[in-house]
Amino acid sequence: MSQYRELKNEPAASVDQVRELEAQLKEMSRQLQEKDNKIADVEEELAIVKKAVHIFSKPRN
Repeated sequence: MSQYRELKNEPAASVDQVRELEAQLKEMSRQLQEKDNKIADVEEELAIVKKAVHIFSKPRN
């Protein structure tokens, strides 16, 4: 019976289940790092665009 039980609040009993959870954690950490990197890139691009808009919106004499 314990082989087919899936209670979320129950501690991980099998080594396979622990390995699976560790693999999921590693994958989610990798995805989070990718998203953090992408956000940093987009923020940098936005800063560049803001500077360009500021420069080109100045009146010419």
